[in-house]
Amino acid sequence: MTKQRNGWEMWYDQWDERYADQTDDLAHPVPYEHLAFWGEKLRQMVMLNDHWIGYIHPEPMSLEDGMSIAFVLYDAGVDVDDLIELIDEFEPLEGTIARVGIPLCWLTDPMDHVQDLLGMLDELPELDAGLVEQMQQTLEEMLGERSDEMEDWVALFRSMSVNTAQWLMEITRILGDNGRLALRAWWQGRMIVLLREESLAARKRKRGTRSRKTPDVPSAFQDLIRGLDMGGLETEDDSSGEEE
Repeated sequence: MTKQRNGWEMWYDQWDERYADQTDDLAHPVPYEHLAFWGEKLRQMVMLNDHWIGYIHPEPMSLEDGMSIAFVLYDAGVDVDDLIELIDEFEPLEGTIARVGIPLCWLTDPMDHVQDLLGMLDELPELDAGLVEQMQQTLEEMLGERSDEMEDWVALFRSMSVNTAQWLMEITRILGDNGRLALRAWWQGRMIVLLREESLAARKRKRGTRSRKTPDVPSAFQDLIRGLDMGGLETEDDSSGEEE
């Protein structure tokens, strides 16, 4: 069977058919090759997760979604190359061996996540043992080594929180108001479709539901935990989102 085509390929084909004989004023808004490159980079680095409503997308995004995100940002006047470069450089802790995926909600509401991380720092020593162990395990995965000293992991978490907050503020600057609003609008529509699809699939499987949110832990930290397992984002075959 023939592999289903990326919707953006079809969109560009229709554009060519309609405007091939017209003037250069009707040239593509962005060359397909650029859009495909941006989409692939975003597909590798960003997850369609939104912890504000407890939505965790179980699979890597498709190339089509990555290209759609790139298009709405480009159309809103965002320098997509600068954004991708900044995302690619994200390193919450220096010397980490784990790649961290970026949840989409970090891009739609970056300053809310800055407050989320920094607002927790003064409360760290008072966390219960279960949350302490969870944070320790995450930091150990990121660093590839173990630390049993309370002061060590608190210092590491503080460093990670500050670095991530600074990075999110730079994301805020690059996206600008127009970029954030355009991305929120796109994500709202896309998420409605995803929720409907998952609801239908859940009825077929008749599976139970469970809470994904741990109380008293910053949502941005929970995102970092989930982002440690990229779920094969580096391989196109597993994440194209297209079926034969």
